[in-house]
Amino acid sequence: MTIKDFEKVEGSLIKLQKQKDAVMDTSRNIIRMTGKAITLMHAGDLGTAGKMIADISKHVKKLNEIEKGFEYNSLQAHQEYVEAYAFFHILKNKDIISLDSIKESEIAYLLGIMDLVGELKREAVESLRKNDRNSAELYYKFMIEIYDSSRHMRFAESIAPDFRKKQDVARIQIETTASELLRNR
Repeated sequence: MTIKDFEKVEGSLIKLQKQKDAVMDTSRNIIRMTGKAITLMHAGDLGTAGKMIADISKHVKKLNEIEKGFEYNSLQAHQEYVEAYAFFHILKNKDIISLDSIKESEIAYLLGIMDLVGELKREAVESLRKNDRNSAELYYKFMIEIYDSSRHMRFAESIAPDFRKKQDVARIQIETTASELLRNR
């Protein structure tokens, strides 16, 4: 004997599983693409990186349409998108993109911008290697601005996953970048 309603429940769960699979596939694709775009940016290929960012934006739009109920599973994709988009924006415009401009959730924006500190450190060190102290100091200034803007914030892990860890990592990256700047005077 079977319970008639179990067929209905199974049908609903199959739909949810397909939705989650689509969210996860789209999220993984966004994460892969943002990694490639950031690599292109570090290599100085802003033209190709800009095209990739535009393509990633389309995937993020698709993710926004399918993720309802699975936002926790897609958060990393959103924060990686923020990190890549914000990095591109800094390289092109020499300022930090606003939350309103990027149109992402507040949590994804905060976490993505915190991760941006690592990309800025890498650019600062590379600028020093190329004897471009002005650029290195500009990237360092952005690192400080991000950290100082966030240092008073304290949230539960369930509200902002890994935020405290990202703050600690940012502080360490700032300290090592400051040492590099002093060493290369």
